[in-house]
This record gives sequence, structure tokens and C-alpha cells, in this order.
Amino acid sequence: MIVMWTLLSSMVAFFSWYFVFMIIGLGVFGVAQFAPGWLTTLVFIVGAVAATSVALWVFFLMIGRVAYVPQVMLVEGRSVFESLSRSFSLARGNVRRLMAMTLFVIFATQAALWILEVPLGWYGISQGVDPTPWNSSTWPVWYAIGYSILGPLSSMMLTPVWMLGLSLMYVDERVRHEGYDIELMAARQLGEMPKLTVESPFGPAISEAVRKMPPPPMASGRVLGL
Repeated sequence: MIVMWTLLSSMVAFFSWYFVFMIIGLGVFGVAQFAPGWLTTLVFIVGAVAATSVALWVFFLMIGRVAYVPQVMLVEGRSVFESLSRSFSLARGNVRRLMAMTLFVIFATQAALWILEVPLGWYGISQGVDPTPWNSSTWPVWYAIGYSILGPLSSMMLTPVWMLGLSLMYVDERVRHEGYDIELMAARQLGEMPKLTVESPFGPAISEAVRKMPPPPMASGRVLGL
């Protein structure tokens, strides 16, 4: 379901980019009738950057709605559809943070890939191998296999960072919107709250939530006990 939502988000982002780019293209065509060439080129570059920015914002606005589904399923123990609804309700105003974290992970993955490629390239040059990608047809089998596993290896190295970032964002969303830190502190300091025998709208809102929580860990002196 997350993959289907990602494909839908990609389609909406692409159509947003296409729509904005077409409008800017018409504007550039009009400017080209009387403006010099350098001004037309500048307007075209600015318009392309603006269209790409709008498409990225739309994509992360949609994909951010399902960013916390695995965390909700693991931490709160909810079903798939309940996790989707819960993630939609939590994901508010996380577009910039999710975009920044995604760009950081992409940059870090590429950096790790380059770090792994440099020693392999040096060793290949010492063995008489041309490491340029456009000459990959001349690579020996050992170098082609070694080069092909560097991409998945760099992704595997940065996947825990991605999951850790999403988990921290999930905790941060709950702290911002629900006072999750206060709930954890109350559960650790006050213990289990008594179960009400009579349904009352004035009962403690977190009684059932605290009652279902596992025993709290040993106090670490930190706010969230992490």
C-alpha cells in the first residue's frame, strides 16, 4: 500500500511539474519575442527550478502522509489500515523536514558510494583496468562484479540512518501534537493508572493507553528514557 501511494504521489508530482513547466514555457516563448537571448535563458532556468521545486514539494507533501506507518505498527501495535489513518493524522507540517532528511540520505549514500569506488578504482588502474563507466564493456569479470555490488552496499549502510530518522520524526510528531514526553514521564513516575469501573467523560484520557504499555525501563535521567 505504501508503494502504491508512492506511485500515486510520483504521478501527481509529475503532472504538477508538467503543468507549471508548460505555463513557464509559454511565458518564456512570449519573452523571447522581444527580450535578448540571455534573458530568455535566465527565465527558462529559473522557471525550470521553480517547476522542480513545486513538484518536489507536492511529492513530499503526499508521501509524508504515510511516512510513519511502520513506526505506528511497531510502537502502537495497530493494524495496517489503522496505521495508515494514524500516520495521516500525525503527519502535519513535516514536508520540509522529510525533504531535508531525504536529501541528506541521498547525499550520504552517494558519498559512501564514492568512498567505496575510489579504492576499487585505484586497484583496477594498478591492474590495467579503465575504471570509466563508458568503457564498462572492457572490464574484467572481477571488477564488474565488485563495481556492481558497491551501490547496494552503500544503500544498506545508510538504510538504518533513514529508519532512525523516521523513528525520531515519529517521536517528535507525537511530542508536538500529543505531549508524548509527558505521557512517558507520567507512566514512569506514577506507574499504572487505575482502571475505571464506570465510563465517564471526565476520566483520565491516558488511563487505557498507560494500562496497555509494557513495564517502563530503568530511569536513565533523560526525558524520553532513550
